[in-house]
Parts: sequence; structure tokens; C-alpha cells
Amino acid sequence: MMQFYILDTGLGADWKLYAGGQAIVKPIVRCPVCNWPLDDGRPAEIHVALDHIGRQGFTEHLWSGVPIFRADLVGMWEEAGLSGFAVRKVKIVTWHNRPRKPLPENIPGYLQLVPTSRVRLLEPPPIESPCPQCGVVEYAFPKVGNHLENGIRIDPSSWDGSDFFSLTGYGFVFCTRRVAEVTLRAGFNRRIVFAKVDDYDRWEEFDYDKWTPTAYREYLEQYLIRRVEDL
Repeated sequence: MMQFYILDTGLGADWKLYAGGQAIVKPIVRCPVCNWPLDDGRPAEIHVALDHIGRQGFTEHLWSGVPIFRADLVGMWEEAGLSGFAVRKVKIVTWHNRPRKPLPENIPGYLQLVPTSRVRLLEPPPIESPCPQCGVVEYAFPKVGNHLENGIRIDPSSWDGSDFFSLTGYGFVFCTRRVAEVTLRAGFNRRIVFAKVDDYDRWEEFDYDKWTPTAYREYLEQYLIRRVEDL
């Protein structure tokens, strides 16, 4: 069976250490039938208000809650012939809540990765049928503080063979082994990590009574892939 992965930008490193900001978007548009928040046809260029730079500065990933990557990394994916994604231009236009503060010089080019292929899940199971208006399926993901005992299982019949793909209505970036290999062989593993879908979110939440921060980091790392040999 094909092994799928999640490209994760939140677990790889402390987001405070490198540059991040907030996308400046229009008011959230919701489906008139199910009230699910939708991608509202955002423009070709996304504007970002910078929150912080951090000691590591501008890296290959711009922390923002959406998948924004430096243009050279995206270009490498394109040159490798990876499929299943489009891009939106990203422009840092101001500081968040500090509009008069000058922006840093030599900000690298960034692009938002937009998966164009969609899949369905077998695990966690769907709660109900797809919305007849927007097609979103709500799945039985656990509430905050709980975890997925069995990870995620993708319905293989719903995969169209793309290297990047996602889940309608959710922010996951799923990918094939090809994506992980290309990315990790190029050395992008400090702030970007991969996890097997059937391992994803099986880890426990941090508990001060059980772990020190260092011990928890070591525990979490067993689920994260930073080397091609571990794929």
C-alpha cells in the first residue's frame, strides 16, 4: 500500500525562532448550507503583516498558519516535477499593529502552497455525508487535548496520483514519498518535518507532571521524520 505523509511546519521548530506573520484576508466566507469556513477565492497575491523575525530570521518557511514557503524551495519542487499544487504570491506589506515601523531589508520571496488535489479519509471516520453545496465532509477529529490513537488513514481510491494533496475544508498538506525525499535530500529539515499519516497526532499532549520540555521534545521526535533513511 502506498505510504502517504503529512508535510508539517508547526512541529519542526519553535515558531518564535524564525520570521512569522498574519495573512491579511477578507472576512471569512462560510458555506450557506453547512456554515463551514471556505477558501473565499483569495487574490493571486496574499498580503502578510509581520509579527516577529526571531533569531533565525527569514527561513524557508514563513510561519503564518498557512503553508508559505520561500520561493527557492517551491522552485525546487517545481523543477523536480512534483504535481498537485498551485501557488499564490506572498508580499509582506507591514508590521502587525506597528504600521509605522520600517520593514526589514532584503526580505526573500515567498509563495503560498495551494494543494489542488483532494482526498477522502477512512480514519477518523466521517461524521456525516458531504455538504451538497461545498462538498466538505466533517470528520471525527478529537477535541483539543486528545489525540488520534490510530493516526490518519486516507481512502486510496480517492487519491488521483498527485504528489501534493489535501482534504476539503481542512488545512492538511498531504504528500507522497517523492516530496519528502526531494525536500529532505536538499537539507530542508530544521523547520519542516514529515510524519507518516498513520503516525500523525498519535503523540500525547505535553504534561508538566510527566515530562520536562527536553524529554517531551525527545518523545515527540520519534514521530517526526527529518532524514530520508527514516521514511
